[in-house]
Amino acid sequence: MTPETLLLRKLMTRQDLTRTESAALLEALLRQDTEGWRLLAYSVASQTKGETIDELLGMWDAMFTLTGEYPLGLEGRRPMEVSSAGGSGVRKINVSTLMALIVGEPAVPILKHSFWKVTGIAGSADVLAAVGILAPAVTLDQIQRAVEQVGVAFYSPLFVSPELGNLVNFGRTLAVKEVGVSTPFHLMAPLFTPVRMTYRMFGLNNPRQFEMLTELFRGIGYDNALVVQGSDGLDEATIAGPSRVRGFRGSQSFDFTLEPEAAGLATAPVASIAPVDADSNTRDFLRIVHGLETGPKRDLVVLNCGLALWISDRAESVADGVQTALGRIASGEAREKLAKLVELTGDPEVLHQAEQEHLSS
Repeated sequence: MTPETLLLRKLMTRQDLTRTESAALLEALLRQDTEGWRLLAYSVASQTKGETIDELLGMWDAMFTLTGEYPLGLEGRRPMEVSSAGGSGVRKINVSTLMALIVGEPAVPILKHSFWKVTGIAGSADVLAAVGILAPAVTLDQIQRAVEQVGVAFYSPLFVSPELGNLVNFGRTLAVKEVGVSTPFHLMAPLFTPVRMTYRMFGLNNPRQFEMLTELFRGIGYDNALVVQGSDGLDEATIAGPSRVRGFRGSQSFDFTLEPEAAGLATAPVASIAPVDADSNTRDFLRIVHGLETGPKRDLVVLNCGLALWISDRAESVADGVQTALGRIASGEAREKLAKLVELTGDPEVLHQAEQEHLSS
């Protein structure tokens, strides 16, 4: 009996694995399981038992062992990731994608996961494709140039790293066959990054995971990290009411409620941040980038930007971060970043056509 089979059976009998055991098991499965049957057994056993922090850290270790650290020349920079779990059920614009364009800069670059829609109107990859960037096709060379020249890069680790091919095939099979099984990869896919980050901001759709993810981010080794969820269920800080924010800055932990008014913004109804369809979502995206949108949708974005600038040591408070974000939009900086990013990693003609279509009226 192979070592990974013994570990899989241990999971099936609802015994916890150590971080080392979890890493060894998943690394073996991801290397060997081309059909996905053992990955399915692993997923069912793991979800039935309930993952521990050590098991999740072991998953991270296994995926990082396979991909290695991306050679992006990030020495001297303090990279950051801003993303969310998705699946909140709240219709809203692509907040974290817009955040990346506003808060990213070469000294603190944002390297952002971008996937196609799963449950919402449009995922990050969908809206980026509409403005000229096909995120899953972006190469490591393009990512490096984008980081150096713009301070922002959109990409998909699952497609950049062929070593994760068996995981991609597994996910595709579950979707095609409509298996409907929850897996630990639904959490790990938006969390994992093959880049060693200094800062992390992550939006939750499950309020029971605040403590778990805070400890996970400590174990991964971030300097600062926060987890946030809106009181309306939004997997971002919400403009429709208070939000819970939990995490750490160095050795200092925090857990507080953030009201929009405390950041200098007005509370607005949930309906005011919802796009009608994918087309209007692209229009909202471009209007915010160009500084033409000044209502609740923009406020939702800059509220989250304020948190991102605060957790990455670039603002004394969330309110200060909000003002910085507003200034970057008003100055045209965000618009210029998008244009340069599309030039480096996409198709400027697609962006031009989208701007003509959505901003001309």
